[in-house]
Order: sequence, then C-alpha cells, then structure tokens
Amino acid sequence: MSITKNMIVEDVLTQYPETLDVFVKQGHCFGLLANPVARKSLARFVTIGQACKLHFIDLEKLLKELNEVVTQ
Repeated sequence: MSITKNMIVEDVLTQYPETLDVFVKQGHCFGLLANPVARKSLARFVTIGQACKLHFIDLEKLLKELNEVVTQ
C-alpha cells in the first residue's frame, strides 16, 4: 500500500514510524511532529494533502519521499 495525500498524518506515522524524519525535515507545521505531544494532538485531524496545501509544501515531492522510505 502506498502513502497518499488523503491519509491522516497520525495514521501514517503510526503505521510507518520511519516516516517521521521525512515529515520533520519539511519544516513548517511538520517540524512540530518531532514533539510527541504535538504529534498526538496536531497530526490526528489533518491529511497530508491538507497540510501541504496550507503550508505550501510540494505534495508530490513529499509523497515520493515518504513512499521511498516505506519501501526500503
């Protein structure tokens, strides 16, 4: 299964904890995911696509990096 823009960030992190570094290196709102408390509260309600759109992050690039990490 591949990671898509419609997936909730927390669900991705729960299923694929190795993706945390990919999210955090994006900075912006994803940088907050380094903090476990913020990760549990902020990541529960937002999809990858929503967060990228809100913070002007290249969605296709992020999805590519996330899927590369989980297929290694």
